[in-house]
Amino acid sequence: MPEIRVGLIGVGGIAQAAHIPSLKTLGVPIVAVADSVEERAKQIAEQHGIPHAYGDYRQLLKREDVDAVVVSTPTSTHYPIVTAALKTGKHVLCEKPPAMNEREAEKMAELADQQKLVLMYALQNRYRNDTRALKKLVEQGKLGEVYYGRALYIRRRGAPGGWFAKKELSGGGPLLDIGVHVIDLTWWLMGKPKPISAAGFTFQKIGAKGLRLDRGWQPADVREKIEQEVVYDVEDYAGGFIRFENGAVLTFEVSWQINAKEQWGVAISGTEGGASLPPLELYTEILGEQANVSLRVDEGNGYLEEMREFLNCIAEGKKPVTDAWDGVTVMKMLTALYRSAEQGKELPIR
Repeated sequence: MPEIRVGLIGVGGIAQAAHIPSLKTLGVPIVAVADSVEERAKQIAEQHGIPHAYGDYRQLLKREDVDAVVVSTPTSTHYPIVTAALKTGKHVLCEKPPAMNEREAEKMAELADQQKLVLMYALQNRYRNDTRALKKLVEQGKLGEVYYGRALYIRRRGAPGGWFAKKELSGGGPLLDIGVHVIDLTWWLMGKPKPISAAGFTFQKIGAKGLRLDRGWQPADVREKIEQEVVYDVEDYAGGFIRFENGAVLTFEVSWQINAKEQWGVAISGTEGGASLPPLELYTEILGEQANVSLRVDEGNGYLEEMREFLNCIAEGKKPVTDAWDGVTVMKMLTALYRSAEQGKELPIR
């Protein structure tokens, strides 16, 4: 693989916990970092031996020795940063959700195609060992026709503060933050059928009164006590279903805050068998008898394999597993669910 030189735009929690460690494990040179909090950028650069740090991402994009960028910034900034990066010839790995709406996602995908650059979204659950093992079984036809999927991501009290809870910056609450992971994963495992309609509903019953800034995943501005004001104008919970052109249906429940059991997982059902994870289990019949089969496949490191995929796609000129046009379809589903919740009825997805 030729050497690919990387810059990071946004060096908050996910960059520090996942992207920088993955790049270092793979031996990839990190040329520069940028963050709206310049002191944070300088601190991270010094900590990891990165030569250059900026308070403005546009300065990083001017560098000719940066081939690709990893964007880990608030959702409202994805579109301007990603388009600027693509226009300067940089390949992009962008954090989820792809954008504030499907039109922004479409414009980014179109630009990536025009520029012949890799635009990939950080939906790392597709890169886990157990999810890839299940995907292979589905593709081999072991479950028959997959017609139903179920996605769950329930936190009892796990709402982040800061920009995550401000709709103008995040685009939405748990549906966009954590729902995107399980909905995308279930849709992918089902074979990525074309979505045709969606029905969603949301609640905000706990909101800011249940928000604890001293627990759970918090953005860097909150952890570093730069921002302590609590603004919470997104949903606590979202549920509903998505219908597909092939007749299949995906149901889901996601929440940051609800008085219920915490759960994370996906399940799919087909005419010959079903499966769920974690842990990875198959449900089928053997010689006419019901059988539950546990497959001992560890989760692995989805973040590391996601980064490996990004670099390989750049080097080999191939399409990523989580490519830009998948991001468009995911955004179509998510925004249709929000519109459905607002209007109180099932709506078409175009």
